[in-house]
Amino acid sequence: MSLPPSGRRVTVHDVAARAGVSQPTASLVLSNHPKARVAAATRQRVLEAATELGYKPNVVARSLARRRSYALGLIVPDVRNPFVADVVAGVERVAAQAGYAVLLCDQSTRDVRQHLDVLLARQIDGVLIDAVGGKALSSATVGSVPVVLMDTPHERWPGISTDAAAAGRLAAEHLLHLGHRSIGFIGPAVDVHAFRQRERGFVQALRAAGVAIRTECWRRAPATVTGGRDAMRALLGVPSRPTAVFCANDLMAIGALKQCLTAGLVLPRDLSVVGCDDIELARYVTPELSTVSVPARELGARAARLLLQQIEQSPRRVQQSRPLPVHFVGRGSSGVAPQAVA
Repeated sequence: MSLPPSGRRVTVHDVAARAGVSQPTASLVLSNHPKARVAAATRQRVLEAATELGYKPNVVARSLARRRSYALGLIVPDVRNPFVADVVAGVERVAAQAGYAVLLCDQSTRDVRQHLDVLLARQIDGVLIDAVGGKALSSATVGSVPVVLMDTPHERWPGISTDAAAAGRLAAEHLLHLGHRSIGFIGPAVDVHAFRQRERGFVQALRAAGVAIRTECWRRAPATVTGGRDAMRALLGVPSRPTAVFCANDLMAIGALKQCLTAGLVLPRDLSVVGCDDIELARYVTPELSTVSVPARELGARAARLLLQQIEQSPRRVQQSRPLPVHFVGRGSSGVAPQAVA
């Protein structure tokens, strides 16, 4: 078959004719219909024909036919955080593969309820909510729209979480192994499940090792570079300052590391700093940041897959999968405790 006249949009009919299949069969393949039963060879032929002809799906027509917007809402705490950006990338990849657009909403500029009002007005097919936003949810605010939460376990809605308690435990075990017994903590004041669990795992590991928790070495600050810097400045002024500090995320840890260097300390000789998340920037500061690696992109990808399952499934079931595993990454910002040096 010859190509369609120049300037005319390539249609499903054109692709079907090129592939030698019926139009309904071509439609099933090109729409990624979840219930499609098409032979692998036929599917490949249709996809090759679509590529050859430069076929672009008509999302509006597909939306009208299936009564869907083919758009997902994604509400995150602060898109400026590199960890959050990686979560978004994971969501985007899975959504794009399934033919969905993602409408990104940043809670640092608007309340989660305001974002939901806008998203529901656009008739989104489902919404993903990361961290702090889950606490503001109710059936009245989301109606019948499928919801999946990230790092916010909830009995009403399904979700995907990371093993935040293990992250705190791994950080503590690393510092204890290096001989540290005077250990501080920098965490945010906001009530976010993942941060609470990181702190809980950290405290439990210290107590299990018989290490006292010094309240003067526990600091709250915004979960930002500036917050970490200011909190570390306060810690450095504490009599008998700690020899090591665990920060609840890498941004705070980078700020803490910067303050140590500004104060003339040599890391890790004088003080060890450990973060959590393993954002890309952790490898480009000096010294490189020891941290707990949390799979941000996989968190976003799995949450998106679960949401797509919820959209297709009726009635929906609340699914809570096992937390995604984390692992420790030792780098140059942590070392043997001063009193443990031979």
